[in-house]
Amino acid sequence: MASVMSAVSTTAVFTGARVSARRTTRAVRCSATPVAKIGAGRFVAKGAISTGALSLAAPAAIAAPAAARRAASVVPRAGGGGPVEADTVAEDVRFDMTEGGQKKRWSMIFALFVAFVLCNLDKVNMSVAIVPMSAHFGWTSVEKGLVQSAFFWGYAFTQIPGGWLAQKYGGKLVLFAGVMLWSFGTLIAPACAHMSFTALLASRFLVGLGEGVAPSAATGVLAKGVPGSQRSKAVTATFGGLDVGSLSGLIIAPPIILYLGGWAAVFYLFGGLGFLWGAWWYLKYMKDSSTDRREMPEEKEKREAEEAAGVKAAPVPWGAFFRNKSFWALTAAHFTWNYFSYGLLAWLPSFLSSALNVTLSKSSFLSILPYLATVAVTTIVAPTADKLEAGGMSRTNVRRLSQSLCFGGGAVALTAVAWVINSTPPEAVTNTTIATVMTLLTICFGMGAWVRTGLFCGHQDLSPKYASIMLGTTNTAAAIASTLSTFFTGYFFNATGGNWALSLFLPIAFFQAISVLLFMAFESTPVDFDAEQAKLKAA
Repeated sequence: MASVMSAVSTTAVFTGARVSARRTTRAVRCSATPVAKIGAGRFVAKGAISTGALSLAAPAAIAAPAAARRAASVVPRAGGGGPVEADTVAEDVRFDMTEGGQKKRWSMIFALFVAFVLCNLDKVNMSVAIVPMSAHFGWTSVEKGLVQSAFFWGYAFTQIPGGWLAQKYGGKLVLFAGVMLWSFGTLIAPACAHMSFTALLASRFLVGLGEGVAPSAATGVLAKGVPGSQRSKAVTATFGGLDVGSLSGLIIAPPIILYLGGWAAVFYLFGGLGFLWGAWWYLKYMKDSSTDRREMPEEKEKREAEEAAGVKAAPVPWGAFFRNKSFWALTAAHFTWNYFSYGLLAWLPSFLSSALNVTLSKSSFLSILPYLATVAVTTIVAPTADKLEAGGMSRTNVRRLSQSLCFGGGAVALTAVAWVINSTPPEAVTNTTIATVMTLLTICFGMGAWVRTGLFCGHQDLSPKYASIMLGTTNTAAAIASTLSTFFTGYFFNATGGNWALSLFLPIAFFQAISVLLFMAFESTPVDFDAEQAKLKAA
C-alpha cells in the first residue's frame, strides 16, 4: 500500500458532453480491494481514499494516479454517445494487480506464446516436408502449389467466425478448440497423404481452419485479461511466438526428416505437441476466471437486469466498424503485413537460388538469418514502447511510431535490395553482393518486429469489447493478401522476364509505404461502437 499525491483530472460523459474537474487529492490505494459505490455511476476501491476529498464535479470521477489514468487512456470521441467499454476506472480495480495475480497473468501469456510457436511450426512443417513428399508421391508443381495453398483456404474461412465465437463464448475456449483442430489436421496428414491427394488437401484445410481462429481468440484473451499498461509487452510476447515458431521450424524440421523417421515424423511430433498444449491449457487456464477483468458492480447489475428481462445481446456493429478510420488503418496494415511476411516466406529461397546463385543447402541457412533478426528485435520493442508511453508519448503516437518503423524501415530496405539486384546480373554476383542483400533483408525483418507494438495492439486499443471480432475481420483481408502475394509474385516474375525487383521487392515496398501513410489516421482512443451504431440507425 502506497501513499501518493496526485493532481487528479477526471473526465466523464453526461448527456453527451465531456466535463472535467481538477482537484489535488491525497489518496491511498490498495491493489486488490473491492469497490464501493459513491454515487450514480461512480465507483472507487473501498479504503482507497484515506484523506482529502474528491471533487465530484463530473459523474464517474475516480481518484487515480496519473500513470494509471494514462494506462487507461479513456476519452470518448467527440459525439461518442457515452462512456466506452474500456478501462474506465483505475486498473487495479478491474485487474488483480497483486504479486500472485501478476504471476498468474504472465504464466497465461507464456502459454499463449507457446500456442503461437506451435501455430507456425505447423505452417513451416509443410514448406520443409513438401520437398521429400513431392519426390515420394511424384507431385507436379501444380499439385505442390495446391498442397501449400490448401492451408490458406481454411485459414481465410474462419477469421471472422473465429472473432464472433471468441466474442460470444470467450477466447480461451475458442483458442483451445482451434489448437485441437489444427493439431488433429497435422497428426493425420501422413495417413491422408497415403490415402489420396484429396485427403491430404482436406487435412491441410483442417489445419487452416484451426489456425484461423487463433489470432482472434488470443486477442480476446488478452483484451479481457491484460491491463492497458501491460498490453505492449503481452501482445509482443504472445505473437512473438509466431516468429520463434517459424525460426524453430526451419531449424529443426530438416534434421527430424533426415535422422528421426522421415517427413512423416515432423507431422506426428508437431501434432502431438499441440495435444499436450491443449491438456495444459484446459487444466490450468481455460476455466480460471481470475485472469480476466473484474466485472464492475454497475456492469453486473446491468447484465443481470438485461438477462432477467430477456434482452438479447447487441449485434456486432459492422456499420460503425466500416465507418471508422482507425479500423481501416488496421485493415490496410494487416493486409500489408501478410503480403510482406508470406510473400517473402514463400519466395525467398527461390530468389536466393536463381538471383544470387546460392546452393539449396546454403539457401536454407541464409533464409534463417532474417527470422533470427525478428526474434532478437522482438525482445526490445515492448520495453521501448512502454518507456516511450511512460515518458509522456501518447499511446496513439506509440502505435504510429511502431508501425512506421515496421513498414517505413522495411520499404527502404527492400527498395535498396531491388536496386542491388537490378544493378547486378547473376553472373556478376559475388560474396559481397550476397552479404549486402542478406544484411538489407535482415534489417527489413528486424524492423518488422515493431508490428507487435503497432498493428497487433491496435484492435485492443480501439475496442477491448470487439477486439477479437475486429482482428478476425482485418485478418481476413490479411489471409487474402497471403494468397495474392504468392500468386502475383509468380505472375509478375513471368510477366517481367524474371525480374525479382519488380515482381517481389518493389510491390511489397509500395504497399508498406502506402500503409504507413494510412496508419497516420489511427487513434488508440477507445470507441463505443455500440453507441456509434445506434447513431447510424437513428440517422
